[in-house]
Amino acid sequence: MTGILRLAGSEIEIARWGVTTLFADGLSVPAAPNDDATYRARAEALGYGTDTLRMCVEHEVGHAVLAHVLGLRHSPTLRGVAEGAYWPHWQAEEAAVLGLQRYARLAGVDLVKVAQRLAG
Repeated sequence: MTGILRLAGSEIEIARWGVTTLFADGLSVPAAPNDDATYRARAEALGYGTDTLRMCVEHEVGHAVLAHVLGLRHSPTLRGVAEGAYWPHWQAEEAAVLGLQRYARLAGVDLVKVAQRLAG
């Protein structure tokens, strides 16, 4: 589950520790799973069981998948995080990504493979 995806105006570098979303201007957003009860509970609720790394990776990839499908240049939420200024509607995007993750898990869909197909 390592490699680089190019989707929605960013490169998504998947590593063994987590994922980094890189923008063309050099800004980036690293993400790694948290080792706490809240994070583990979210992984369980979304259908990942104890696999918090997969949840983390698919969450960041989910932002790019949604941005691509909606025809956006990039994820406004991740771009805002990279710039240090949250997008005012970040909560809506987060809810959409979490919903996509849950739906994908229930349907047996791997979001990384979806992103790879979209990236062509």
